[in-house]
Amino acid sequence: MSAVEDIVDKTSPVPDYDPLDDDDYTDMPELCSKESTESKPAVEEDKVKEEEEERPVRGVVGEWEDILGSGRLRKKILTEGSGKRPDRGARVKINLKEMLEEDSEPIKVEENLEFNTGESEVLQALDLVVTLMEVGETSLVESDSDFCYGETGDGSRVPSKCKLYLKVDLLSSTELPPVPDIPLTERASIGNLKRVRGNTWYARGDHSQAVQCYRKAVEYLDDESIESEVEVPIDRFLLPKEIQELLENRVKAYNNMAQAQMKLTAWDSALASVKQVLKIEPNNEKALFRKAKILQEKYRTDEAIGILRRVTRLYPSNKQAQVELSAMLSKQRKGKEKEQAMSRKMLGITQPALQPQTGGFSKQTKLILACVGGIGALMGALVAKTYQLF
Repeated sequence: MSAVEDIVDKTSPVPDYDPLDDDDYTDMPELCSKESTESKPAVEEDKVKEEEEERPVRGVVGEWEDILGSGRLRKKILTEGSGKRPDRGARVKINLKEMLEEDSEPIKVEENLEFNTGESEVLQALDLVVTLMEVGETSLVESDSDFCYGETGDGSRVPSKCKLYLKVDLLSSTELPPVPDIPLTERASIGNLKRVRGNTWYARGDHSQAVQCYRKAVEYLDDESIESEVEVPIDRFLLPKEIQELLENRVKAYNNMAQAQMKLTAWDSALASVKQVLKIEPNNEKALFRKAKILQEKYRTDEAIGILRRVTRLYPSNKQAQVELSAMLSKQRKGKEKEQAMSRKMLGITQPALQPQTGGFSKQTKLILACVGGIGALMGALVAKTYQLF
C-alpha cells in the first residue's frame, strides 16, 4: 500500500448529507400568517370592550346628569326605560309637563305630543334630551332659558329669561322611511304640523327656527304627481282632492318661508321661495307683493314697480301696495332728477332744467289763451247788440 492510499484509508468517511440541515427549529416562533389559538380569546375580549364603549351610558336613577358639561341643561331619570333610544329624525311621542320649579304645579301639559327629533319643531331642550332617553323612560329636565323660551318668554305664562323644568315621558319612537315612501296621508299630516309650528316660531320672532320648520314642511308637502302632471298652473285643478290640499299647504309653507327669510335679509333665498309660489299660483297676492319688496332691496326698482302695478290692478283694495307704489315712484323720480343734475354739472351746464308744469300749460300759454278768450267775448257782445238793432 502506498503512502497516499494509507492517508486516504486513515481519514474519516465523507458524509452524504448537508450539516446545515441538522438545525433544530422547534424553539422558533411560528409564522405570522398562521393563526394562533391562544390569541383568539384576546381578540374576542377586544370586540366586547368596543361594543361596551359604543353602547350609550345610562344615567343613574335619581341623580342629575349634566348634558352639556356647563350646568345649563341637566337631566334626572325618574323611571328607567327598557326600549331603544331614538335616533335623529325619528318620530317620537311624548307626554310633557312644563314647570317653573322642580316641585311646582305644571304651567303647561301636553299629551301625545309628536315630533321629529332634531328638526327644530319643539323647544331646543327637548330636541337635545329626548335622543338621550329610552322608550318608556320618564325624566326631569332642568333647562336654562336659552334652550326654552329665551328673552322673549311666553306671555304671562313664562317670564323672560326664566329657567324651566320639564317632565318628559317618552312613549314611543319610530324610525321613518325616506319621505317619498311615507304614505300620502301621514306625509301630509307631518308636513302641515311642521308648517304650523313654523308659524309659532315666526310669531315669537325666532325667524331662523321658523325657516327650518318651513323647509322641512315643504319636503313632506310634496308628491311626484305635482312635478309630472302640473305643466301649467291651471293643471293643479285636475289633481285628486288630497293632492290639491297638499299643494295648497305647500304654497302656504313657501309663502311663509319667504317672509321669514326676508326678516333675516336672505333676499336670494326669499326670492327662490316666492318663485315656487308663483310657479303654482301666478297671481298670488302675497307672493307678488313680497317679490316686489325683495326686488326693491336688490335694487331692481323698475321690475318692482311693474309688479306693484300688477298687484294694484289685480287687487284694487290692497292699500299697502298702493302706498308702496307711490313711494317707489316718488323715489325713482327723485333719483332721476339727481342723476340729471349730476350730468349737467359734469357737462358744465349751469342753467337749471325746466321743471314740468303740473297744470299742463305754461304761464305764457295761459296768458295768450286769456287774451283770446277776452277778444272772443267782446266780439260776441258786439254781434248780439247788432242783432238787437235790427
